[in-house]
Amino acid sequence: MNHNASVILIFAAALLAGCVAGSETIPSESRKVALQDFTTRSDVDGALVLEVPSEVTAMPDTVTESRSVEVGDTDVTETTREIIATAPGIGPEVASMGEIEFDERVRVGRRWPIDGLVGQINGRPVFAAEFFVPIEDRLLNIGRQGTPEQTRAAILEIVRQRFNQFVNSELVIAEAESDMTPQMQEGLFGWLADLKQEVTAQRGGTSFGAEQSLLDETGLNMEEYIEQQRKLGLAGQLLRQKVEPRAIVSWRDVEQAYQAELSTYQPPRKVRIGRILLLNSRDGMQIEATRQAFANGDGFTAVARELGVKDDGLWRTFTLEDGSIAGITDLAQTVRDALESVRIDEATRAVEGRSSTSWYSILAYETPPTQSIFDSDVQLLIRNQLESFAYDTEESNYLNSLRRRWVNDDIRKMEIKLMQLALRRYWQG
Repeated sequence: MNHNASVILIFAAALLAGCVAGSETIPSESRKVALQDFTTRSDVDGALVLEVPSEVTAMPDTVTESRSVEVGDTDVTETTREIIATAPGIGPEVASMGEIEFDERVRVGRRWPIDGLVGQINGRPVFAAEFFVPIEDRLLNIGRQGTPEQTRAAILEIVRQRFNQFVNSELVIAEAESDMTPQMQEGLFGWLADLKQEVTAQRGGTSFGAEQSLLDETGLNMEEYIEQQRKLGLAGQLLRQKVEPRAIVSWRDVEQAYQAELSTYQPPRKVRIGRILLLNSRDGMQIEATRQAFANGDGFTAVARELGVKDDGLWRTFTLEDGSIAGITDLAQTVRDALESVRIDEATRAVEGRSSTSWYSILAYETPPTQSIFDSDVQLLIRNQLESFAYDTEESNYLNSLRRRWVNDDIRKMEIKLMQLALRRYWQG
């Protein structure tokens, strides 16, 4: 027997010895530990319950293989044993659990509907779990805030908005797909292929790098992202063909909108009125001094400042709806009559009452800037507003027609089912 054969024989013998040899000394005070020792239910009120999948606690499989190995002129039997675990393990030091997830939101005694078929849209089943995924975080947060009545109303509104968007999206995509010719389908496939290459190039140049970038940024893998873009492209093209041609705005529409908001584009003038009011029982000397000052031709503002009237006598600002002071209904007729004949900063005659004597004056006119209908910016603003309104109206009419034609189950019943599920899941009331 040569040297190499001797080494192999020694190694095989050591391997066999390692498989069968070795026994540990067991302390007398030790006891056997069974699986149920680690699965005792907590008696703490409100404790979290985690359902551990069976593959985690399942006993590993042991596979034993034996084969004959010729070592020199001797046949030696090698025995190998392989332990195969169905789960990679738990803990930061071992592999990830993969698809196994624990839901810590469900507490003891609380019902949590997992899934349910709520209806069909164009032959496609609508499941509650799929429906709630995009809005679940919002529903969970809102469910913890405000009074029970407020959170209930908020949850129902979110579900209502999501349902309308979901139904409309499904109907538009179904309609767009049904209208596609073979040539259009080929063009769409080519566009999606180019899009995939472009996304890959923009996100690192490799399929793996692009996939990771998309997952980090959008939560979608490449296939899901391309499918999302396909649906957006189909929906956008269909709405451009079916809705935009109907959302027409004429020049007459622009004129009518301008006239309806004329006060916005041509706001009326305003007038600033001043007033000096003195009490007859207390300010007799000042009343006489004021009469004399105005008789001497002194300005209203100067006299008001001399008397210490707040804001140099500024009293109120009025809108001239018909362009004249005579149309200011908030002023007494005697004051309007007195102001009709005065100039800027000139005092009216004294308006005497039972307990006071007053003088009024026009301090200034304010003329806000106006915008003509022939102003290109004004026309563009009005046209954009009208087109947006017309587009929304035509889109709503078109979507309603699709609902009448495509939806198999009653829409309202589906919406009610989803609202009931949402309240049972997320409402704490």
